[in-house]
Amino acid sequence: MLTSDDPKKGQVGLANVGNTCYLNSTLQALRHVPDLSVFFHKHSDQWIHKGDAKDAVLCRAYKDLITSLWSTSGPACIKPAGFIHYFKEALQICPTYEHMIAPQQHDSSEALIFILEQLHEGMKKPLNINVIADKSSPNYNALMAWKEKVAPEYSPIVDYFYGLMEVSVTCKGCSGVSCRYEPFNVLKVGFPNTKASTLEQCVDYEFSAEELDEYQCDTCSPDPAAGSSVPKAKRHPGSVQRRIWRLPQNLIVILKRFNPNGSKSQADFTAEPHQKFTKWFAAASPETSKVANYTLQSTVDHHGSANMGHYVAQIKSPITGKWLIYDDESVQLIKDGSAALLGRHSYILFYRKQ
Repeated sequence: MLTSDDPKKGQVGLANVGNTCYLNSTLQALRHVPDLSVFFHKHSDQWIHKGDAKDAVLCRAYKDLITSLWSTSGPACIKPAGFIHYFKEALQICPTYEHMIAPQQHDSSEALIFILEQLHEGMKKPLNINVIADKSSPNYNALMAWKEKVAPEYSPIVDYFYGLMEVSVTCKGCSGVSCRYEPFNVLKVGFPNTKASTLEQCVDYEFSAEELDEYQCDTCSPDPAAGSSVPKAKRHPGSVQRRIWRLPQNLIVILKRFNPNGSKSQADFTAEPHQKFTKWFAAASPETSKVANYTLQSTVDHHGSANMGHYVAQIKSPITGKWLIYDDESVQLIKDGSAALLGRHSYILFYRKQ
């Protein structure tokens, strides 16, 4: 699907059918994740829930859409009416996202996370997982957290996009450390500088320790038993540290552009085309010995303010290796095509492990 003698294969735009640039740019970037597109082309029929399963309607619509896009040569444009119909149908049964039914501009990162969730829901099935590890090791706890997430509802989306985060809390009263492990499918990072930041600075900032004023430590300040007259123990300061335990094949990084007060950060941004993530791994992770090298494959960019703007996608062609800009119906070469244009419009970055 992603190889061809035709350099224009798949260079197809998506028609804007009314404030849908947020969705078009997301779909263009997502369908250029090689593993995912090859999977839907060759293996998805074995996984997508059959019959009239409502949890699979968007999954089937996504398969139909990317099949049309990859079987067409540019310059061309497809109207994604079928996908949008089922996108809205899926939104109606998800209260968290139903605000996106309204025919107005929405957040592309929110649309992306919803689509990933729906693709997972449309294919998930139980998986038998046996954890073989020393029960006293941190790896055992991490594997058990992974099993708890994956075993009841596994799908190939887990392999392609899900990682595992270690969250450790240190009590400054007794120096005790408590760890928990949380699955994630996107990595959200903030800006340490309002003017300009690199990706490395953003990840450093996101993984910096967070100080706690009053931490209830299970070791030195546990709650007394119910009905006990024993007073509550004194709470101590603490700190929270996040570290990567496991990274997926495809890492999606979302820059925290939009603030809770409704404003948008216009900070300039730069990133290397190749990025190592090894420095942010937890010390005990078995993956620290592996080289976590990732290559930038595509971006979703937001031009304008928080209240009024436009989304486009920049994508490295898997056929020619040139960078293209997908702007709704239009697909154009970026300058000489040698690199993506990063800056204050950069919003979502799609990386692939090498």
